[in-house]
Amino acid sequence: MPLSLSVIAELVSLLFAIFYYKRLKETIYVYAIPFLLFIIYAEAGAIYHIYAFSKYEVTNGNTHIYLWVSIVETIFYSSFFYKILGNSFVKRMVVLMAILLVGIYLFLFFFFAVYVESYFRIMTLASLYFTILSCIYFYKVFIHVEEENVVALADFWMVTGIFVFFSGTSLSFVLHHTLARPDIRIVGLYLYNLIPQVLSIILYGCFIAAFILCRKKKTI
Repeated sequence: MPLSLSVIAELVSLLFAIFYYKRLKETIYVYAIPFLLFIIYAEAGAIYHIYAFSKYEVTNGNTHIYLWVSIVETIFYSSFFYKILGNSFVKRMVVLMAILLVGIYLFLFFFFAVYVESYFRIMTLASLYFTILSCIYFYKVFIHVEEENVVALADFWMVTGIFVFFSGTSLSFVLHHTLARPDIRIVGLYLYNLIPQVLSIILYGCFIAAFILCRKKKTI
C-alpha cells in the first residue's frame, strides 16, 4: 500500500498544531487538531480499503469513507468562515448551506445504494461554496489592506489554502470521467487522484503557516 501525499501533509500539519497548541487553544484553530486526527484516520482507512478490497466488486469503492470526510470538512470549514466573516447575512447563508450539504451527504449515505456520481456532483457544489466564501473573505481583507499586513494574518493563509484546494478539486470533480481514463496517468496515478493530493500539500502547508502566525497575532 503506497504512501499518500495528502496523508503525509496532514500528519505534518497535525504535528505543527500540537506543537503550537498553547497558542491555538484560545482560537478556532484549536479545532484543527481533532479535525486533522479524523481526516488522517479516515484517509488512511480509505487507502487501506481500496487496496484490501480491490479484488472484490464494491459498488461505491471507498466513497462511503470520503462521504464522511466531506461531512466533517463541511462542518469544520463552515464553522471557520462563520467565525471570520462578520456580515450577519453571510453568516446565515453559511449556516443554511452547511446544513443543506450535510443533509444531502447523509441522505446519500442512508438512502442510496449507489451514490458515487451523485457524490462528485455534490462535492462540486461544496467546492464552489467554499471558493465563494474564500472570495468574500479576500474582498473583505483587501479593501482594508492599508490597515494591516495581510500576509501576517493567520486567517489569510488558512483561507488561501482552502481557496486553492477547493477551486482546484472542483475541476477534477467536474472532469472526473475524463481524468479517470486508464491512459491519463502520471507516475502511475489517475489524475483525478493525483490532483487532490498535490493540492492537499498546498492546503495543509497553509494550515501550518496559520498555526505559526497564530502565535504572533490572534486573528479570531
